[in-house]
Amino acid sequence: MGNVGNAYRIHLITTGGTIAGQVAADKQDESMKRSADEFKDLISGTLGYLNRKHKLEIDLTTFELANIDSSNIKPSHWMALVDHIKQEYDKHDAFIITHGTNTLGYTCAALSFGIANPNKPILLTGSQVSAGLPGSDALSNLENALRLAAWPREGNPIKGVMAVFGSYIITGTRVKKDTEFDYDAFKSFSSSSIGRIGRIINIDERNLEKHLRYLNTGTYPVARNAKDLVCDNDFDMRIASLTEFPGMSTDIFKTLVTHNNVQGFILRAFGAGDPCTDHRLAFEYLKGMEIPIVVTTQAPNGNSNFQVNDPGKLLRDNELAIPAYDMSIESMTTKLAWLLAKKRKGEMTYKQLCKEMVHDIRGEIHVLWEVGI
Repeated sequence: MGNVGNAYRIHLITTGGTIAGQVAADKQDESMKRSADEFKDLISGTLGYLNRKHKLEIDLTTFELANIDSSNIKPSHWMALVDHIKQEYDKHDAFIITHGTNTLGYTCAALSFGIANPNKPILLTGSQVSAGLPGSDALSNLENALRLAAWPREGNPIKGVMAVFGSYIITGTRVKKDTEFDYDAFKSFSSSSIGRIGRIINIDERNLEKHLRYLNTGTYPVARNAKDLVCDNDFDMRIASLTEFPGMSTDIFKTLVTHNNVQGFILRAFGAGDPCTDHRLAFEYLKGMEIPIVVTTQAPNGNSNFQVNDPGKLLRDNELAIPAYDMSIESMTTKLAWLLAKKRKGEMTYKQLCKEMVHDIRGEIHVLWEVGI
């Protein structure tokens, strides 16, 4: 169906979160809880303005997928979002998803991996303060997502998975929550954002072009119709995510495998991806069991590349672990789960998984090789 004449169809999907009034019990006000249809009423004025400005007839439909705190979002919700978007793909020109802030970065990354080639905007937003409360950023964030979704932009169009929050527009695999207080709650992790949104929309053309390149590759073109949409939304969450500390027991890795059936690890190590060398036997055990371990850094803006110190070089030289480079914890977790599902189904070997983890699939990783001077 899509855009017919001047009609422009936007589908608003709600999942709950602070924006919908999902806050601590002692702060709840039942009058502030919002259904999907109530969000439509809130932005009716903006819809009218955009209709006049862009000479459009915006048709906004709504769907409540969930109404929960985003700490309770699970991979089943990611899968349901992908399935619903594919089901509704031919009926709409853009999708907006409202979501709580706690796990918004994970959902953005999961949708980026789960939907390979969207030719339409899939924009996620939320708020720091519930809609209707004093100082709420809910309406402005929702209006900004609507502005971006309806923008009849010449040249490179807006499409694919992005977060629109505060004054930032961020590609799906780089969405990182930076603060629980400020209105600009999210930043683009380890890279600059696609653009800023405020009085005007200011796009970084270079970053937008990079974002768009992942949607149209030699493997698949952008999907004009739902039948061409490449969706792969299976995630194997048998992952343990650990933070290393001095004196950490090396037995924990084998214990988690044998007693909890863990099939993949993420380790926040020291330095540039430099775990204590006492863990070497554990790493060798995991390699022998063909259980991948991704090693990142505890440095907030660090890069785990196995090129700086001996512990990291030992992992590199013996192929004992996968360097995370500049991936966010949200992207490396969802990507590992996404690849583990392929391994579980026999679509990918252990070696292929290790290779794909450092392959830039959706803009989530930049492999940096350090050169001495």
